[in-house]
Amino acid sequence: MSDPAIANNQREFRCNHCSGKILIPRNLPATTGPCPHCGGVITSPAPEAEAALAPMQVTVPVHVQATPAAAPQAPAAAQAPTVAQAPLPAQTPAVTQAPAAVPQKAVIPPPRQSPPPAAAQGPAPTPLTEIQTAEAPPKVIKPKEKSRKGLIAAMLVFLALILAAGAVLFFVMQEMGRNIEPPSATVAVDPKVTESQYLRIGWQKEAYDLRRDFMEADSAQGKLPYVIPTDGLEDHIDLFYGGVEINDSDTPAEAFSVYELSMEDRKRGMFMMIYDQPPQFNMREFFRPLASLEVQYGLDEADVLLDTMARVGNFAMEPVRAHAFFKRTKDGLKLDWEIFAQTKYRTLRSFVELPELDQKGVFRVFIVEDVPDKGRAVAGTRTYRVADPANTTDSARVNVKVDSEIGRALSIINWRGTKETKPITRTATVELRWGGDEAPELEITRFICWEFLGLGGQAAPATASSN
Repeated sequence: MSDPAIANNQREFRCNHCSGKILIPRNLPATTGPCPHCGGVITSPAPEAEAALAPMQVTVPVHVQATPAAAPQAPAAAQAPTVAQAPLPAQTPAVTQAPAAVPQKAVIPPPRQSPPPAAAQGPAPTPLTEIQTAEAPPKVIKPKEKSRKGLIAAMLVFLALILAAGAVLFFVMQEMGRNIEPPSATVAVDPKVTESQYLRIGWQKEAYDLRRDFMEADSAQGKLPYVIPTDGLEDHIDLFYGGVEINDSDTPAEAFSVYELSMEDRKRGMFMMIYDQPPQFNMREFFRPLASLEVQYGLDEADVLLDTMARVGNFAMEPVRAHAFFKRTKDGLKLDWEIFAQTKYRTLRSFVELPELDQKGVFRVFIVEDVPDKGRAVAGTRTYRVADPANTTDSARVNVKVDSEIGRALSIINWRGTKETKPITRTATVELRWGGDEAPELEITRFICWEFLGLGGQAAPATASSN
């Protein structure tokens, strides 16, 4: 008597090769697979309900045989997979009692073969319960994706090839540059191009070097090689500095800036640089007395002491302005010392503010016709104002007779009483003198030339005094 669990949930059949007992689910359809005992290929019988409801097909009765015989080959078009038909057990009612009622598909069992050795057989056969049914769809095998590691390796190889090609190209270019022989003949340079470059920027480096050497020289003899040579200049420089050590650290060479003159002046060999330091306050010495509210609001007048001590100018350092003119000579650029010393040390202001009878001096000035001082107009004269080119506040008025040589020379800048509507300012070199009998009076004793002497001007013959 069989186990109730087996009778309810499972059914059994025997292998037609080894007659081993095999348990399968009751509802498992006919399935072909290896025997779990001997490994031979067997086919499980169909369940009773499925066999009863299966459609009629071309079948052959299955007989229980101890040793199955080989069946004749079926046609190729209707040939089924070659499997071994398992004999139905004697106790199976569907096979032993009603074989005709259980139609089976035509199965041609192959000749019995001995199972292969374990080494050549491969992995152990899976149990029959784990084998897929014949009606299941075939498994789709996807093609293997391209390995990402292979792609990265290919990119690295490509990059290495590019780097190697670049290195080879660089090496070839270096070798080609070394093997090129220098030209035997010098390339001709257009002198006009070289001259144009020098006039625009080429002169600046030479001027900087010259001015640096000039500033570093601490004696009159040391400065002479860098200035425009003129007659009596050495004695003039010695007298000006008084034989003491010269210190030009207040106007360092690197603090000068380029001033662009007109191209006509540069073609004549004149170049210019300027130094401009605005007024500064010394905060440690800066102290201004506070005025009373009456003085601040204009109710009272400030006394002389308060007016003098409260001036902002008393606490400010004087501005420093210097003009450095350069003249192109056969020995290179040279500095015009006369203009440099006059503008830096403000010699015109000292001459004008400290009058001394019969004192003379030659100055490079801006000159323009001006109105006379109030109450000091003289008949038959015109009034001119002379000013320092760097410090225009250092100026003075001078009366000149119209019918004198100097008056006729200056008449080209007259604008008062003429068709000119604005003053005409020119550069000139003049000799000034403090004359007069009772009170010093400034006068022009000699008009030397238009423009600055030594640069663009040439000395004119001496003329008589204007007075």
